[in-house]
Amino acid sequence: MLEAIKHFYADHISPTSATSQVSPQRRLQLATAALLLEVAQADNERHSVEFQAIHEGIREVFNLTDEDTIALIELADREAHETTDNFEFTNLIDEQYDYAEKCQVVELLWRVCLADTEMDRYEEHLVRKIAGLLHVEHKDFIAAKLRVQRRYSRGYYRDFDRYE
Repeated sequence: MLEAIKHFYADHISPTSATSQVSPQRRLQLATAALLLEVAQADNERHSVEFQAIHEGIREVFNLTDEDTIALIELADREAHETTDNFEFTNLIDEQYDYAEKCQVVELLWRVCLADTEMDRYEEHLVRKIAGLLHVEHKDFIAAKLRVQRRYSRGYYRDFDRYE
């Protein structure tokens, strides 16, 4: 498994990747996944539904296979543990994504924050902080939260334990 992760990194994320046109997009995917993981772990607990939200969100937004999604999440988890702050991730996203894509990232963050049906204050604070660093307006920050709350009220993201 570790070898597969190394190959995924070398092929898709590494700045020296042979496919330089794909590399920036993959680095953005890694940054997004790392932020999602940071929110999931802000309350110092690992909930399978939060990891389900990360997995499903990454797969949907970036149109990845399950295998690539898992590899990306594992790489992002390592990257998030090695960094001291979220600046490199938020800065990359802020510079490279357009406003609609930044709002989509905020919605993904809310999906993780609300996945376990508990609004943890540390998770909420981190989502708010990241949204500010991405220069997402407050009205769009709240709209994303409301969209996610409506999705969860309809029963999305239940009984997923791949990451426990």
